[in-house]
Amino acid sequence: MAVIRRGYEAFGKGDIETLKTLFAPNAIWHSVGAGVLAGNYRGLQAILGFFGQLAHETQGTVRAELQTVAASGDHVFALHRNRGERKGKTVDTKAVLVFKVEKGVVTEVAEFPFDHPAEVRFWS
Repeated sequence: MAVIRRGYEAFGKGDIETLKTLFAPNAIWHSVGAGVLAGNYRGLQAILGFFGQLAHETQGTVRAELQTVAASGDHVFALHRNRGERKGKTVDTKAVLVFKVEKGVVTEVAEFPFDHPAEVRFWS
């Protein structure tokens, strides 16, 4: 859980150097979002590019505020609040991310938004 907490803190600060240490080189991020960000991001550079795209598309307004975190085995479950502005639209929803952590680094992430239609409207 500490790895995930550090990740949220680093993401919030735009601390790419810390984020680089938290993901395995071959990690996979499954984004079930919509529009320009949907898809699977394979490898650390692709994931960092995804984060950059989030910031670019929202002109730096995107926020993922960690609400709670729990773990079972090598999986960590994080509930967070998503907020941001994009092209005259706003989003304020929640999502659960499931992280697989092996040897102290994230190897896989899957997103599960609470309000998928709101995410679709925002990112389309």
